[in-house]
Amino acid sequence: MQTFQERTCPLALVVDDEPQMRMLICAMLEQSGHEVCEAENGQQALERFAERRPDIVLMDIIMPGMDGFTACSRLRGLMGGSRVPILVMTGLDDIESIAKAYELGATDFITKPFNLTILSHRVRYMLRGSFTMDALLKSEVRLGLAQRIAKIGTWEWRPDTKQFTASAEFCRLMGIRSQDFAGTFDAYIQQVHAEDRNRVEQALKGILTKRVPCDIDHRLILPNGADFTVNLQAEAVFDDQMKALSIVGTAQDITDRKQSEREIHRLAYFDSLTGLPNRVLFKDRVEQALLHAHRYRTTMAMLFLDLDRFKVINDTLGHNIGDLLLKSVADRLAESVRHSDSVSRSIDKEENHSLARLGGDEFTVLLTNLCDAQDAGKVARRIVEALVKPFSIEGREIFVTVSIGIAIFPSDGDSVDTLLKNADCAMYHAKEEGRNNFQFYSSTLNAAASERLALEGELRHAVEREEFVVHYQPKIDLRTGGIIGAEALVRWQHPQRGLMQPAEFLPAAVDTGLIRAIDEWVLRTACRHNQAWQHRGKMPVSISINVSNSLFHGNTLLSAVEQALSQTGLTPACLELELTESIAMRNVEASIVMLTDLKSMGVQLCIDDFGTGYSSLSYLQRLPIDMVKIDQSFIREILTQAQPAPIVRAIIAMAHSLNLVVLAEGVEQEAQRTLLLEEGCDQAQGYLFGQPMPEHAFAKLLQPVPLRKAS
Repeated sequence: MQTFQERTCPLALVVDDEPQMRMLICAMLEQSGHEVCEAENGQQALERFAERRPDIVLMDIIMPGMDGFTACSRLRGLMGGSRVPILVMTGLDDIESIAKAYELGATDFITKPFNLTILSHRVRYMLRGSFTMDALLKSEVRLGLAQRIAKIGTWEWRPDTKQFTASAEFCRLMGIRSQDFAGTFDAYIQQVHAEDRNRVEQALKGILTKRVPCDIDHRLILPNGADFTVNLQAEAVFDDQMKALSIVGTAQDITDRKQSEREIHRLAYFDSLTGLPNRVLFKDRVEQALLHAHRYRTTMAMLFLDLDRFKVINDTLGHNIGDLLLKSVADRLAESVRHSDSVSRSIDKEENHSLARLGGDEFTVLLTNLCDAQDAGKVARRIVEALVKPFSIEGREIFVTVSIGIAIFPSDGDSVDTLLKNADCAMYHAKEEGRNNFQFYSSTLNAAASERLALEGELRHAVEREEFVVHYQPKIDLRTGGIIGAEALVRWQHPQRGLMQPAEFLPAAVDTGLIRAIDEWVLRTACRHNQAWQHRGKMPVSISINVSNSLFHGNTLLSAVEQALSQTGLTPACLELELTESIAMRNVEASIVMLTDLKSMGVQLCIDDFGTGYSSLSYLQRLPIDMVKIDQSFIREILTQAQPAPIVRAIIAMAHSLNLVVLAEGVEQEAQRTLLLEEGCDQAQGYLFGQPMPEHAFAKLLQPVPLRKAS
């Protein structure tokens, strides 16, 4: 069987439920040089069309099963069916039937009985029209391809109607779809760069008055805000009375031609070695940032970086090695600064940082829209830590460190030169302090940064020496008042500072990445304590562990839980893992997989601080959790509302509808306990029942396992 690509004569599909009628039509078509295939109903017609892809379809209307109307409509949806000519043949000659046939995709209509000779001519002319249309479409495709290769678009403007027709290639140049273009002169002018609009408009309108062609370069704006340059040429089309009918023209992308101009700009404003902005461009960006900071009263920081002992490396190993080292340093700085977005507020989706090379081994970083001035120290510390790692340059391992000075706007200066001078001064102070560190220009910030840096160093030793302890806050059953478990809360038994609360050291643990190790230590310790209580004859209780984002979305949580349970022998049901809404909803699908794996181990799962996050009920009901904890902020307010606890009541009702246990946090008053019990809350914890306490103190509160009576 020939495929439709290999066909040498037109193929016609004849669809009619009367065999004699099909035979007559097929004989006529074959006699006139057509290849023919047949179908006796609508369904068979669709199958034949999909198999053979005919050039024309002759379709009867009244047929058993699927009639011609339905078959015609469905055929248009098949591959290759959108443009194939369909000649409808039927005895129906009423206006409604004719209109319906055309609405459902018929190309032409002929009524029975018909003259076979006339039918033959009708088919021939329909095929001729179809083939002509196909050839026209192919020609348009070739023309479009040629225009695309040459990056030339065509257009036509009718000044009398303001209609502006743009070719598909011209729309592509403008970065929009043809169907999205409004088709007016004003719509096109809006695509032109604001600085060029008046010039372009005057040039095109001048064609009508001066009657001379137009040839200008101008910029077009892409939807993403970028611009590119086109060469616009246009002429007027006049009628016999020399009245302008329309203006036709072309627009060609001349980006390549403008490349040399951009190269000149690059050399003027960018460092040729590293590709970073140079001093001129950096100072200009700081000027713009200062205007914004003055207007919106925001905080910004200037970081001045100088590589330690770079001159020794450059003189010893040669300038080629020195240049390669500077390029590697620039790459590592760019990566470090790029990760600093978390310390800034995004304004108008613009970047909140700018990195530049001033010259030699001096670099600068501008941080804008800072949430807090101390956040500049986080970025500086990240840079210091990034550059400590060795560089591999042409087979050599090279070590280089950096000294950083930080000046803050507005406290340390309100001009480019002042901020640069003060940041430079702070950088020399960092050199005096032994290099490989950062210093704030402000003595107050210097002290705070020094304190935080010292705390982070002590925290690393605390993890190694296991200076942490676990305290337990009881959880009680509101109906019985009995202890059913506890929340494990970490404390730092600092050798000099004494017992430190989590708020004093956990932020530093998160910033330094030590939080995961602390979480895993608390997990092992709590499991060990719980199992020890049971060995001493205490009733089994559930101990809940807070899981940080680092541990939950890392790759060690499952193995850490397995090892803790295996090493201590604790029953999985006695372990409960708590995570906040924000952690669970950060990557919902990954969270579902992780929680499902944990649930299969037999541990209990809880959503902490419920109601303060952004979870949706559609996702919440997919999470395999056992409990939700109402955040203490809601508990504090339940006695102050005119109608008590509407949010608490809603959370309890929703959780119970999902078969979840509800625990209230931060219960401190008897009236709160009473109201929660009335609303149907299951469990509670708070100072009313007990503050976090050491392991031995909590163990004393646990009831012993009752002895069985001898039979």
